[in-house]
Amino acid sequence: MVPAAADKSAALAASIRKFTYRARRSEGGALVKGVVEAHDHAGAVRELRQQGLAILSVELGDMAAAVGQESDPARLRRRLSKAMSKDDVVSFCQQLAVMLRTGVPLAESLETYADQASKKDVAEFVRLIRTDVCEGEDFSAVLGKYPRVFPALLVSLMRAAEASGKLDEMLARVSKDLSKARRTSKQIKGAMMYPAIMLIVAVLAVVIIMVFVLPKFGPLFKAQGDRLPAPTKALVWLSSFLRTGWMIYGPALAAIVGGTWWYARTEAGRITVDTLKLRMPVLGHMFRCLYLVRFSSTMATLLSAGVSLIDVVRICREVTGNVHYTKLWILLEDRISKGQEIAPTFREFDFVPRNVVAMIASGEKSGRLSEVLEHAATAAEDDLDIAVKSTTSMVEPIMIVGMGLVVGGIASAMLLPIFNMSKNMRPGH
Repeated sequence: MVPAAADKSAALAASIRKFTYRARRSEGGALVKGVVEAHDHAGAVRELRQQGLAILSVELGDMAAAVGQESDPARLRRRLSKAMSKDDVVSFCQQLAVMLRTGVPLAESLETYADQASKKDVAEFVRLIRTDVCEGEDFSAVLGKYPRVFPALLVSLMRAAEASGKLDEMLARVSKDLSKARRTSKQIKGAMMYPAIMLIVAVLAVVIIMVFVLPKFGPLFKAQGDRLPAPTKALVWLSSFLRTGWMIYGPALAAIVGGTWWYARTEAGRITVDTLKLRMPVLGHMFRCLYLVRFSSTMATLLSAGVSLIDVVRICREVTGNVHYTKLWILLEDRISKGQEIAPTFREFDFVPRNVVAMIASGEKSGRLSEVLEHAATAAEDDLDIAVKSTTSMVEPIMIVGMGLVVGGIASAMLLPIFNMSKNMRPGH
């Protein structure tokens, strides 16, 4: 009987788990953090309530282990925040908006979202946000701690929502805007994906022909000696160089790629890249439409939420992400601080369409700038759809023709010696 009792005691001891908790004391409301041991979550809650604590959160397992292992809480927050993707942010705003609209408190909404999150780190990250909110911090201030996760647009709208008491409406609006921005970004990437794949396929096809196929014709080409056509001689030399000269072109290619990457990160490189985005013959119109959608929709949303114009301009500087637009926003911020109108500043930059400038001037005079910008954003989205489709339709035939010329040229250079041999084998030659 003694061994059986001992085994039972050991089993009970093994089933005891540690829970980290955050709570407030009933007297004075002081914040208390610690670890409590219990068989399950309900037992931990009962134990804390018996101590007269108002429970904020009780976490088990990975979170407790993470807190114990991480000596730096800031590092833990950074690690968990990396799990929150842009799609997760959109889902986060959408679901919170629905729950708040139906009367669910913010803390409970955050806990509900964490419970149904598909990724464990996302769930723990949202619980960290919930804990900060329960400890008395503003929701906008908590989101503002993670600028890489939550955009400035979202933080500013939450700040305006807290002042107006319309958190659910603002979350619904920002989720719609973020969803549109996400869809636009995917649309641009999708438009660029096809040409990129075509280019990769073309390069691989050329490399395979030059390295593996062309050497098979070596004896035939060698038999003709100096009678080889000039294109074939060049092709044979290039094939030999690709197979034997990798110690030369390998480091050279690495240096070119590394130098290009380094240059693109310099101020001069960023200016060059951003200028190309606005001025390229085929892609330039698409990028101009993209930037127009970004700043017009952002300005419309923030102004309608009651955010001051100078704060709107500062946020737009982050949204556009182009050095030429940055110059526009810096100049605009300076002139707004001096009490000047904004339309003349837009008119000075030729990458802002004249019709949009006219709409801004009209909205500014009538006091309906947010409505006018919203219409401009809708029209710009339609223009962007057309620009993406037209760009894709133009790039596809260009890539196909380019591939045909390269592969056809290689095939012609390979077949020229064979044609010459058949011509010399005819009677009379």
